[in-house]
Amino acid sequence: MDNDPWAAFRVPATPEPSDDPWAAYRIPAEPAASAPVTDYGAPPPGEIIHGADRSYISDQPQISTVRPAEDPTGAATAATMNALKLRGQNEDTLGAVARNAIPLTQGATFNTGDELISAIFGGFKALTGGDFGQSFDTAQEFQRQELDRQRTEHPIGSAVGEVAGGVSSGLGLAGKGMTLVGNMANEGLRNLLPRVLAGGAEGAAYGGLTGFAGADGGVDNRTDQAARNLPLAAGLGAAAVPATDLVSLIFGRFSPLLTRDPVARGDEMLVRSMARDEQTPEQIAQAVEAAQAAGQSEYRAVDAAGRNSQRVGAMAAKTPGPARNDISQTLAARQQEQGQRIGSYVDDALGAQGPDAYATEQGIVNARRTAAQPLYDEAYKAPAPQGAFYDETLGRQSVQDAIRSAEKVAAEKQIPISDMFTEVPNPNPTKTQVLTGLVDPNGNPIMRTEVSDETIRVPTVRGWDLIKRELDAKVNQLYKAGDTTAAEAVKETRNALRGQLSTDVPKYGEALAKYADDSTSLEAIQTGRDLINARNADEAKASMRDIPENKRDLPRIGAAREIGVKLENQRAGQDKTLSFDTPNMQGKLDVLVDDPLVRAIFNQRLMRERDMVRAGRALTGGSSTYENLVDGQAVGDAGSALTALLSGNIMRAAGLAGGHALGALSRAATGMNEETATHVGQRLLSNDPQEIRSLADLFRQVQDHVHAPSLTPAVGSAGLNAPRTGNSDDRRGR
Repeated sequence: MDNDPWAAFRVPATPEPSDDPWAAYRIPAEPAASAPVTDYGAPPPGEIIHGADRSYISDQPQISTVRPAEDPTGAATAATMNALKLRGQNEDTLGAVARNAIPLTQGATFNTGDELISAIFGGFKALTGGDFGQSFDTAQEFQRQELDRQRTEHPIGSAVGEVAGGVSSGLGLAGKGMTLVGNMANEGLRNLLPRVLAGGAEGAAYGGLTGFAGADGGVDNRTDQAARNLPLAAGLGAAAVPATDLVSLIFGRFSPLLTRDPVARGDEMLVRSMARDEQTPEQIAQAVEAAQAAGQSEYRAVDAAGRNSQRVGAMAAKTPGPARNDISQTLAARQQEQGQRIGSYVDDALGAQGPDAYATEQGIVNARRTAAQPLYDEAYKAPAPQGAFYDETLGRQSVQDAIRSAEKVAAEKQIPISDMFTEVPNPNPTKTQVLTGLVDPNGNPIMRTEVSDETIRVPTVRGWDLIKRELDAKVNQLYKAGDTTAAEAVKETRNALRGQLSTDVPKYGEALAKYADDSTSLEAIQTGRDLINARNADEAKASMRDIPENKRDLPRIGAAREIGVKLENQRAGQDKTLSFDTPNMQGKLDVLVDDPLVRAIFNQRLMRERDMVRAGRALTGGSSTYENLVDGQAVGDAGSALTALLSGNIMRAAGLAGGHALGALSRAATGMNEETATHVGQRLLSNDPQEIRSLADLFRQVQDHVHAPSLTPAVGSAGLNAPRTGNSDDRRGR
């Protein structure tokens, strides 16, 4: 008796071949007496039952699938059974709406939606300790089985869903200026042939992508399917251009806002985008007025506008014609001048006097130098200082380097070498005994003493002053290079020399005392420059503590000068606001700008500069592919779909993704020709608040009416991604 209660439901094993050549001619033996048959009843619910060619759920026979025909490793069979089991578990919770969304999602994503959902699902499982490949295959098989079921049970509805999804994706691409036909000016019959050719090429691309993504198996199978799609796709893409021209013409008669007048069309596109951004013309006009009040007349309507309005500007910038050049040249020229504008903001915030920080700094330096020079001239007349300190100082490497630099400076300024060095008696001359050729009475040779270096060259007071100045420059150079240890060592030598000279040459001490006040000012300016180059804000704060409050205007001037130099050294066209975004620079600005009102004005100016950079990128091609496919209202749907997918609810994710595709269909793009693009560009690049406010009446009309979106010549070609040739059995290898 067989102990397997479910033997009747199992697929019988294939009998082993017999080695008896006469087995077919033998009379079969009488069958043994059958044992009593035990009725085990129906199989338990949720079990997978294998029929001749399909497997199904025991209590839900409508949930079934074809088993893989060839599966040497068993991986495909495992994925098929896992997906079938998962379908049985979710049959009561999925619902018809979620299932109906699968064809729509596939059409809207060029048949790549299932791969994307499976990849995310597999990645989530991998992060939680599961196997990516197994989870990916199960998710793929789950969606394939449900799609096959939809096509079998609802062939018409499934086909309509895939076509609708395909149209929605094409509308979204055309509306964001990412299609070949959508970027061509629609001049009706005058350029119909070029647009038809472009539509055919675009349709072929959609059909090829759809065939490649929709086929199963390896690259060869996918390439073959893509090639079979090309002729039909190219024909439909070409035919879609005149068809959508006709539909657009008829539809425009019933919508007063969707006019073919380029000016009205452009204004309608702008106010609709403002409505999607939840932004009014008045708000944009006020932002432009505030910028003008702050001295930023370069700020335009597009800078204050939202993402959707900027995308309309991007469509205009991509449309062949005058607008494309005008927009790109205007934005490029504005960006080139950003460094000068930000430099002026820094000067204002840090209180730089005169035309700029550099002029202020040079004015202070010249004034101090003029006042101190007579005292130095008198000190230079003193005798050259000598002693052990100077001998030891001359032996230091930094001083030797400074002497060579000072000699070059003296030669450039035509300072006589005698003003820098003088000959003085050598306290330790070299004495050498030399034979005279004579002998004394005892016959011993008579020697004489020769002195070879009776004098030595030593720096004069002026020479030491030039050496000291070169040491000053070396200290600054090392600090800027970040070599603090070497800078401190040279600074110690410089300070010791300055102190000893003040003691040994009283007149120089008086001159240095007078110049010390001025030098403190210069050093305060240098402190501000060093502050900007400091590695962190704490180092900057420490350098400011030693400066009296009433003299901190000089470090601010130095800081403004150094920031200006950095801005000038940045690459032309580079976003120069980035250097102000780091916590380090923010901390330094906190030290330099202690007035909250001044700091707020400076931050607002920088924020507008950032707006200008973002607007320039949006209009000239800096937006991401995602931003070109969806607008802000669709992000919530996409986020919900992702949340559902990560929670393991594949069907709910598919349903939400289908809703996202329908949202893209409802926000389809309007046509953009050369005249419309020119008008849109003028509107968005305007800095006239009254011109911006002139859109207020039309904006209110858009808010009060619901309009059907106008069609573009690229819409029909987008529908090419819906058809799929072949059937599930072919793809399963049957």
